[in-house]
Amino acid sequence: MVSGPLRIASFLVGIHLLAVGVIPTKAQDSSSARMVEIDGLKPTYTSCAFVSFAVKNISQQEVYIEVYAERFRSGSWDYEDYPYDIKDPRSLYIKRIIINPDMLKPGASRSLTWDRCLRPTYVKESDKQFRKATIEKDSKADSPVLQRFRVEVYILDQGHVKRVQNVFSEPFKRIADVNSAGSSVR
Repeated sequence: MVSGPLRIASFLVGIHLLAVGVIPTKAQDSSSARMVEIDGLKPTYTSCAFVSFAVKNISQQEVYIEVYAERFRSGSWDYEDYPYDIKDPRSLYIKRIIINPDMLKPGASRSLTWDRCLRPTYVKESDKQFRKATIEKDSKADSPVLQRFRVEVYILDQGHVKRVQNVFSEPFKRIADVNSAGSSVR
């Protein structure tokens, strides 16, 4: 066991080393420079149209990303119903543990497609009923439904993923089109 005076001396030496800069400290990343960019979104899609886009790493380091859809309702952005990491649709059904994350190298892009009408297995209605309910919600909306993507950006810090930034896409509209649900508006 370390005695009281030795513990205090060790503490004071540590504080002194931090103060004079011998032990490096790293401030929170407060820079507003985006680490990724989101490309390929159209301004409008029908209710159940697939949304294809790409996320590009524009930073100088490898990053790990998770991508989630958000919806504007009641004056603020929130998760879309039944949220999941679009990069890994299995996350809709299972809890994931991230081991050896698939890092995105500097300059690399990842192409993604989001299926808004992907029915979770725990929803009791059929695929067709789930799709129809989504289209009906959109058709009853007072104005077009606004959505966007949130990209959570992580870096590896001593072997663990550490979230450093959220990047948001430009909003896009969803409009009900019961005749051709599933195709994008041109």
